[in-house]
Amino acid sequence: MPNSKELVTQHYGSEGLAERILSALEQDGKNLKALTIEDLAPVDQFHTRGLTATRELIRLADVKAGSRVLDVGSGLGGPARVLAAEKQCHVTGIDLTKEFCEVATLLSQLSRLESVTDFRQGDATALPFESGEFDLVITMQIQMNIADKRRFYSEIFRVLKPGARFIFQDVMSGGGGEIHLPVPWATRREASFLITLGELRETLQQTGFQVEMLEDTSEEALAWRKNQPAAAGLVQSKLGLHLVMGEQYSLMQSNQLRNLEERRVAYVRGAARKPA
Repeated sequence: MPNSKELVTQHYGSEGLAERILSALEQDGKNLKALTIEDLAPVDQFHTRGLTATRELIRLADVKAGSRVLDVGSGLGGPARVLAAEKQCHVTGIDLTKEFCEVATLLSQLSRLESVTDFRQGDATALPFESGEFDLVITMQIQMNIADKRRFYSEIFRVLKPGARFIFQDVMSGGGGEIHLPVPWATRREASFLITLGELRETLQQTGFQVEMLEDTSEEALAWRKNQPAAAGLVQSKLGLHLVMGEQYSLMQSNQLRNLEERRVAYVRGAARKPA
């Protein structure tokens, strides 16, 4: 049986992703030589509430121009590009899925942000960086795929500079029972590792973080999911997360709506700091 990391790469990896995205952009009439953050948002903001959630989260990013930022589980690079463009910092993204890193690099080139972003394949539980290297670490909905939470958060803690912040949006267990599958992050239970908000707080504190904020955003997520069919631009656009997730995407979306309604999952936005 594949281990959890192999299940993750099998779940997210798919050949021809770049070609599908470029074709959809052209069909939508986008200029491939001058793509904007908004042009790419339907596919590269690979998390609940999309670009809105990204911008809300990076308001918590207390970094100066020129700071070094790490995006763990960077996917197609959407949050990294927003952060780099709007906070004038350099963002390095790391993701377990090789094709995601390749597509993220291409999309940064096409949006003229290749000088302030870079992407590499790697393991979130064994980050290939020196201790104290980054001014900020950001994650958006990745810990659900990681079994060893303590090691995951310990690695984030290690690579942060003293006094630096860790900001995140994540999916948690809502306490309402086992989730309906498939969901956007897993088709098998062996690839999903949800914990409660209380367990998250405890793990962060045990790792050494000072927890500054844990905000339950489940109601915002639920309202967004209920409005998805009528969301502006999503029905008409050829571009979307179906290009990444494939034929099960619609079922994943409906299951996640059920999971939210039945409180099987919860959403959190948070911030924690490494002591100075």
